[in-house]
Amino acid sequence: MKPKISIITIVFNRKKDLRKTLESIKSQTFESKQFVVIDGGSTDGTKDILEEYNEIIDILVSEPDKGIYDAMNKGVSMSEGEWLNFMNAGDTYINKNTLEDVFLRESQDDDMLIGNTLIDYGNFKKSLKVKSLDKIWMGARFIHQSVIIKREYQLNNPYNIQNKIGGDFEFFYNAVQKDASIKILDQYISIFEAGGVSDTNRTSSILGNMRIVLKDDPSLTKFLFYILKLSFEVLKSTIKIFLPKNLIRIFQRI
Repeated sequence: MKPKISIITIVFNRKKDLRKTLESIKSQTFESKQFVVIDGGSTDGTKDILEEYNEIIDILVSEPDKGIYDAMNKGVSMSEGEWLNFMNAGDTYINKNTLEDVFLRESQDDDMLIGNTLIDYGNFKKSLKVKSLDKIWMGARFIHQSVIIKREYQLNNPYNIQNKIGGDFEFFYNAVQKDASIKILDQYISIFEAGGVSDTNRTSSILGNMRIVLKDDPSLTKFLFYILKLSFEVLKSTIKIFLPKNLIRIFQRI
């Protein structure tokens, strides 16, 4: 018997990017699924698009929240599936058979299944394969949209809503440190749209990760790593001010 998966979409004023996500979810051939949408009270026409896709949405909540991780926890609490996957506005599955392929091949004994990702920069896409989890202290080793999480595990380990930017990193870092059962898939799961909250607030995101890591292990090596990482990010941001956009795009491909 196939397991049930709850797909959760978090959205707030993303009318421009939402439709492709809804189309991707609608196209999934895997039938044993629930679709939950948590809208933060959009005012840009997002609700109109959601109404167009009413036939595929099982639960729709549209109300103000305390941030993205509060919305994510809300979606988890309303989900019914054995498994969860967050596919937020702007992001899509790699193809229509993605979920079918995952549950055709994989056992259901793990806490998480993590796959690879294509990062969409608009004018090109870049592959991101899952990196070594042993070095998760260095920062994100994968993309959240390419993770399928056991609902029971997620309910017992909610996102920290006080961590406004890096709540997902905090969740995954703690999962690895606590020896959650994680399986790495040799499969692409999602296409992730670059430019999200953690992308556009890179310095704040790095600082947040640094606080989590050093609180757990205040070693000099990890401290120096993050100081260098912050310095590089500041330098990169400064250079971007002076470089033409076409040259920035070339560097993004590297």
